Amino acid sequence: MNRRPSIPVTIVSGFLGAGKTTLLNRILNSDHGLRMAVMVNDFGAINIDSQLIVSQTQTTVSLTNGCICCTVESDLIEQLSRMLESRENRPEYIVIEASGVSNPQKIANTLRYPQFRNALNIDSIVTVVDAAQFDGLKGEMAQLAMDQLDAADIIVLNKIDQVSDEQVAALRARWLYPNVRLLQAQHCEVPLELILGVGRLSSGPKLKPVTTASVLGAVPEPDHSSVFATWSWRCDQPLSLKALRQALAALPANIYRAKGICNIAEAPRQRSVLHLVGSRSEINLAEDWHDAKPYSQLIVIGTHDAINPANLQAAFEKCIA
Repeated sequence: MNRRPSIPVTIVSGFLGAGKTTLLNRILNSDHGLRMAVMVNDFGAINIDSQLIVSQTQTTVSLTNGCICCTVESDLIEQLSRMLESRENRPEYIVIEASGVSNPQKIANTLRYPQFRNALNIDSIVTVVDAAQFDGLKGEMAQLAMDQLDAADIIVLNKIDQVSDEQVAALRARWLYPNVRLLQAQHCEVPLELILGVGRLSSGPKLKPVTTASVLGAVPEPDHSSVFATWSWRCDQPLSLKALRQALAALPANIYRAKGICNIAEAPRQRSVLHLVGSRSEINLAEDWHDAKPYSQLIVIGTHDAINPANLQAAFEKCIA
């Protein structure tokens, strides 16, 4: 019997009032085409479009788009176990809201418990930061906020309209993360493709493939594709694992996602799955190639200034074994 595929999990962290619930509302009200479970601490601030609600109880809301929103009412381990055991409502994706005064690393550690090892995988840890509030935190609260940043793969610097460019630069300098993957936003308006690491989003802002011509001269449309772009690459020759890891580590900080299938010279019989989110990258072995001809195919997502097709082409061609 084939083992069920593991479920990707996004952990949303951030200090009180940073905008976590705004981001969760965006996810819940999107037509993402996924059977998703969104686990929150409190329904109080969730503002789901009433036309999407199919049924509602004291602890769960079922939506027409396949989402189930539930409160973290008891032990997280127990609730996750119930979800995984469900035959009818087993989710395809899970989003967990960390408490505003907790370290998301504790949730991440829970997801690595033996009973979840093959059932759940951490897709990303996203920390939302209130750009105007952060510098006002003191003492233990400031340390907690820094712990939330330390755990993050991607940081959403929210409420950017309330601060100056100088304040943003000062925040970056204070965090001492020179290559931090940071998204600047108002009202957590960021493409869900950068928050949810799956390729099945059926609507919403789409990121357009970029060519050299569009980078150099096109006038961007007033949507997310004017800020974010994608670049794809295919290669039929095997790649060096060491060189590929080095190429990923050297990508510009404004590249937020990369994913794909790789033909790794050190493991010629098996596909390798590449996944980069923020500052974290993984290359893991998957199923055999069998009769298929091995190949590598990657997609990279970032800002227009980071997506330089010539530079990316050169960087990944150096990985050819």
